[in-house]
Formats: sequence, C-alpha cells, structure tokens
Amino acid sequence: MSLKERIDLDRHRVFMQTDHFADTHKWNGKSFTCVVDEDAALKRKNNNVNDISWDNNTIETMIYVPVEDWPGRYPVPNDHGFFDGVHMKILQVQNDMGMLGIVLSTSSPKAVAAE
Repeated sequence: MSLKERIDLDRHRVFMQTDHFADTHKWNGKSFTCVVDEDAALKRKNNNVNDISWDNNTIETMIYVPVEDWPGRYPVPNDHGFFDGVHMKILQVQNDMGMLGIVLSTSSPKAVAAE
C-alpha cells in the first residue's frame, strides 16, 4: 500500500473519529463530522502568536474535513453560510491530500463602555 493510500485511509479511520478528534457540526443546516481547531485560527489571526491582546473584532475558526464529507458544493473564499447556527464567511480553503483546512470568520462587535 502506498503512502498516499495509507493517508487516505487514516483520514477517516483515525482523524475523523468522534471518539478521538472530531465532532459533529452543521453547515447550512446539514450535519457533518469535522475537527475544529481554535488555536490554529487564533495563531493565524495574531501572526502566529497565541495572544488575545490584539483583536480586529472578528472570530476565526479553523476546521478540518475530508473533501467528500463537506456538505454542499466545494467551498471557496468569500462564500457565506451558517456554521452551527452562526453566520460565517469562508476566508481560506486549503486542500492537503483530500483534507480541507477551512478558515471561517464572523464579526464580533464589542460593547462600548460608557464613562
């Protein structure tokens, strides 16, 4: 068995198992299994530093899902949808050997404190 075939099998056998890394989420009301990585999105947003002191009023979420498990048409940047009921915009899509890495973003308005 080639390395490519082994990686393809491991996507579902190991990485996408709900008792290991993955959870069930919804995109536009359709359930699918994916891995959510908040730290990767935070580091990407803050220039590879895990620091929340800089904030541009957005929340970013990184998800990993096999290409064939993504609900709907192939995702592209600037597509909009609802991830677990929250309106999100797709910022980036990366396909690594059949595994999509998708960065989702939503605005997060901050309250203004009265003095």
